[in-house]
Amino acid sequence: MKGKWFSFGCLTSVVIVILMIVFLFASLNNVSSFDKSKLTTKVADNSVLHLKISGNISEYNELKDDFFMSPFAPKTFTAHDIIEKIKMATNDPRIDSIILEPKWISAGYATLHEISQALKEFQKSGKPVYAYLEMCGNKDYFLASCADKIYLNPSASAGILLTGVGSNMLFYKDLFEKVGVEMTVLHAGEYKGAGENYYRTSLSAPVKKNLTSLFSDIYDNITHELAENRGISIEDITYIYEQRDDIFINQNKAIEYNLVDELAFKEEVISQLISNENQLIAANKYKVKKLSAKDKDKIAVIYAQGQIAIQTSGLQQNILSAKKLSNAIDKILNDNTIKGTVIRIDSPGGSALESEIMHNKLKELKARMPVVISMANVAASGGYYISTPSDYVFADPFTITGSIGVVAMFPNISALNKKIGITTDKIEKGKYSNILNLYEKPDQATLTSFKKGIDKTYIEFKTRVANGRNISLNDVEKVAKGQVWSSEKALENLLIDEVGMLSNAISKASELANVSDFIETYYPEPKSMFEEMLMDKLQMAAKANAVSQLYESIELDKAVHKFNLIKNDPVQMIIPITGITN
Repeated sequence: MKGKWFSFGCLTSVVIVILMIVFLFASLNNVSSFDKSKLTTKVADNSVLHLKISGNISEYNELKDDFFMSPFAPKTFTAHDIIEKIKMATNDPRIDSIILEPKWISAGYATLHEISQALKEFQKSGKPVYAYLEMCGNKDYFLASCADKIYLNPSASAGILLTGVGSNMLFYKDLFEKVGVEMTVLHAGEYKGAGENYYRTSLSAPVKKNLTSLFSDIYDNITHELAENRGISIEDITYIYEQRDDIFINQNKAIEYNLVDELAFKEEVISQLISNENQLIAANKYKVKKLSAKDKDKIAVIYAQGQIAIQTSGLQQNILSAKKLSNAIDKILNDNTIKGTVIRIDSPGGSALESEIMHNKLKELKARMPVVISMANVAASGGYYISTPSDYVFADPFTITGSIGVVAMFPNISALNKKIGITTDKIEKGKYSNILNLYEKPDQATLTSFKKGIDKTYIEFKTRVANGRNISLNDVEKVAKGQVWSSEKALENLLIDEVGMLSNAISKASELANVSDFIETYYPEPKSMFEEMLMDKLQMAAKANAVSQLYESIELDKAVHKFNLIKNDPVQMIIPITGITN
C-alpha cells in the first residue's frame, strides 16, 4: 500500500514539474521575444489616444496583466485601466483628442457609465472625443453616444443594433428531472427568486413583476442618457427602439435618426485627425504614471467584486470572500496615511456566512476611519448586506440593489443514482451525521430546521439594514422580501443616500476624513499569476481554476458553478438574476 501511495505521489510531482516547465518556457519565450521599447511609446505633440474597447470589461483586475499571463490569455483592459488612461490624457498637453472604437462590449451599464463620465471630464478640458463604429450593439452605442462626433462605416453590412433591455433566464427543472437531479429550495421573502430556475419552468408572478419594474427603470435611464448625449427627444429615441422597421440601423437611416454624424471608413477618420501615424497612440502603449505616495494622505478604494463565497484558492478573481476583503482591510488599517476608504461593490451576493463575516470586518474599519460605499452594476442581497455598516452609500444610476432576503438550496441526486444503478447504504452515529447528503432527499425534519435558520438569518439581515440605515424594522420589511430595486427606487426607499459615481464616493470619503490633498490607492493589490501560484502552494485545482476563468462560461456552466457553491453552503443571499444581458 505504501508503495502505491509513493508511486502516486511521485507521479503527481512529475506532472506538477512538467506543468511548471511548460509554464516557465512559455513565460521565458515571452521574455526573450519581449521588446522593451514596446512598453511605452513616445507621445508626440497633437497626438490622438486610440481607445479600442471590446469583449468583457470588468471593474478591476486582481492579477497583473504581465507576460506571466500571456501563455493563457491576451492582454485585456478593465474599467479601472481605461478610466486611469483617460484621466491622464485629460491632463496631458500632448494628447489633443480621443478616438473611441467600441465593438461588442460585454459589461454592466454602471461600468460603462463610469467610463462615459471619464470621457465627459476629458471633453470638459476642451478636448474632443470621436467615436468610430462598424457593427455595434446596445452597450457599444451607449458608450459612443457621449462623443462629440460619431462616425459609422458606410458599408451596407455595417450598422447599429439597438434592441432594448432584457435578460434571458434559463430554467433547469425539466432537465434535472430527466437526469435525476432534484433541488429543494427554501425562501425567506416572497420576491426572493434565487433558485426558481432549479425547481420551476418560469418565473413566479411576484418575481416577474418585480424584475419587470426594475428593467423598466433601467430602460428609462438608458433612453434618457442617449437622448441627452445626442440631443434627441425621448420620443424619437423610444421610436427607434420600439417602432423602427429595420433591425440593423445603417447608412442614411443612422444619419436620419441622428444616431451618427458622418459615414466614413476608419482610415478616412484617422487621416482627418492626425498628420502622421506617430500621432496615433494605442491605449495599451499609453502608460499611466504612478504618483508618489510617500507620506501623503490617501483615500483607499477596495474593489469588492464577484459572487460571495469561501475562497478555496488564491486564484479566484471572480469570487468575493471574507479572506480577500479582510486582507485588504488589514493592509489599510496598518497604513497610517490612509484616512478614508471607499468600497466599490459589484456583487450579486452569495454565502450568508461570508457576508456576515465581511460585515463585521467593515465595522472594524469604520471604527477607525470613514467608510463610503460605491455601488457598481449590482450590489444586491449579500452585496447589499456588506454595504450597511458604512457612513454613506452611493449607487450608480444603473445599479441593481436590494434583494433583502435569504434562500437555502439543497441538491440531491438520488433519482440519478436509481437510474444508473447506484445504491447507497449508510452507518449513522449521531442524529445529523448524514446531513447535506447528495445521495438522499432531505427529510422534513431537516427542512424544518433549516427553515428556522433562514428565517433567523433573514431577521438578522433586516436588523443589519435597520441599524445601518437608521430605519425601523417595519420599514425595512416593506422594501425587503427579496425585492430588487433600481437606484432611484432604492433612494426613495432609503436604502442608499445618493445616486452618484465612484468619484463622488471618493470625494465624500475625503470630506468625511477632512482631507483635501490626497491620492487614491487601490486594493486588492494586483499580483502576478506566478505569485498567486506560489502563495497557493502550486495546487493543481488552483491552476485549473485559473485557466478555466479565462474562458467565457455558458449558462449551464454557471448552473454547475452555483451547484458546487451551495452543496456545502446552502444558505445564500443571492440575487435571482445575473444582470442586464442586452
